[in-house]
Amino acid sequence: MRDLLPWFFALCGIGIFWSFYTAHKRPDVDFSFLDLLMENGKVSKISCLVMGSFGLHSWIMLDLETHGRMTEGYLTIYGATWISPLLLRLFNVPQVKSENEPKRD
Repeated sequence: MRDLLPWFFALCGIGIFWSFYTAHKRPDVDFSFLDLLMENGKVSKISCLVMGSFGLHSWIMLDLETHGRMTEGYLTIYGATWISPLLLRLFNVPQVKSENEPKRD
C-alpha cells in the first residue's frame, strides 16, 4: 500500500492542476493562475515567496508521509503555519461599529 501512496498524491495533484487549468480557460469564470503571483498587475515578491514556501513545505510533508517519518509535531507545525491563518481569515467576521457608539480618541 505504501508503494501506491506517491502515485495517489501525484494523481491528486494532477487533478487539482487540471481543475484550475479548466477554470482558467473558461471565460465565464473569473480566475487566473497569475492572480496567485501578482498584485495590481505586477509580480509580487511576497506572493512568490509565499507560494514557493507553501509548495516546498507541502512537498516536505508529502515526502515525510511517504517515507513513514511523519509525526504529530510535523503535522502541528504545518497546520499552524498554513492552515490556521486561512481558517482565521475565512471565519473572521468584521466588526460593525454602531452609530450610537462614542468615538475614541
